[in-house]
Amino acid sequence: MIRAALTLLVLCVSVAPLFASQQGTGTLKGRIEDEKGKPIAGAEVRVRSVRSGSIKETKTDQSGNYSFDLEADEYSVAFDADGYQGGTMTSMQQVEGGRETKVKTITLSKAKRSSLIRGAVFDTSGVSLGGARVKLVRVPTPEEEKEHKHIRSFSMEKYSNSRGEIAFRLPPARARYRLTATLEGYKPDTKIVDVNESEGVPVSLSMEPLKKR
Repeated sequence: MIRAALTLLVLCVSVAPLFASQQGTGTLKGRIEDEKGKPIAGAEVRVRSVRSGSIKETKTDQSGNYSFDLEADEYSVAFDADGYQGGTMTSMQQVEGGRETKVKTITLSKAKRSSLIRGAVFDTSGVSLGGARVKLVRVPTPEEEKEHKHIRSFSMEKYSNSRGEIAFRLPPARARYRLTATLEGYKPDTKIVDVNESEGVPVSLSMEPLKKR
């Protein structure tokens, strides 16, 4: 009986740190710089929780550094800065309670000449919706359909920030895109957007709440 009690005690002691690391808050921090290794100040950094889908945002300081205090979970990290190519890290970042997670330094390239679709996601009452998943897909223009022209497949996905905003930088060419916004508890909304070379096109996606049964 004493041996069983000791075994249980050892098991509890060994499991306790693991349990603690899966709860509470931890720190996620990193740095954003340009191709010459110089810090990029004012870059927007967004993290999205895998478990809850919640989004937090911050901006880099004068040294290009950013930091978040987050609940223990896995997070995707997205970044954007005026004049630079933004994006989302391909690997998820694990945050553990009471620990610091350091993200690999992100290097941004100068933005090339491009088309831009920028807008926001709202509900039908006009309230902005953060965390909405917006998928962009290249579709044929009327001229391309008429000529039965083959187009190269192209798609991108982004999540709206806490203000419901989204932005897609695209190849500088005349093209048509289909944008579809989805979010749990809402009906999807789809818009067709035509862009020209180096043109900024606004778009608004409006999502209707699903009726509760």
